[in-house]
Amino acid sequence: MKKFAFLLLLSIFNLCFSQETYNVKTVDQFAIYPTCKDSIDKFAECFDLKLNEDLQTKLSNIKLDKILKTQGEYFAKLNFVVDEEGNFTNIRISGNDVLGRISKEVLLKINNEQIDNDAKISPALLNGNPVKINYAVPIKYVIK
Repeated sequence: MKKFAFLLLLSIFNLCFSQETYNVKTVDQFAIYPTCKDSIDKFAECFDLKLNEDLQTKLSNIKLDKILKTQGEYFAKLNFVVDEEGNFTNIRISGNDVLGRISKEVLLKINNEQIDNDAKISPALLNGNPVKINYAVPIKYVIK
């Protein structure tokens, strides 16, 4: 009986406090990157373009050749959530661990700079309410 009561309480807790995370196809309006405010109806495309530009700009300022050292192609993928406040959360990396960790730090730096400059991401909307969305960014770096 105690086990049943515990499981029942755990289930109720999960239902009350879990929030669904959406994707580009399930929201009414995708998150709006700060420099994409004028991209009417193309928010997802602009978000992807501008976030990738910011990541590449900041990664190019890091001496990745010296950190990664060996010639070749390096791949990493950042999977994360853009929450209801427009912040990057739940960041997970896959692929090359070193490139992934550096890219994660750069992503967090971009988020912090947006907060400091009061130019945050506007969250995705579903039925007029801000919602969390899943997002992924592939990172590729080549040392010749």
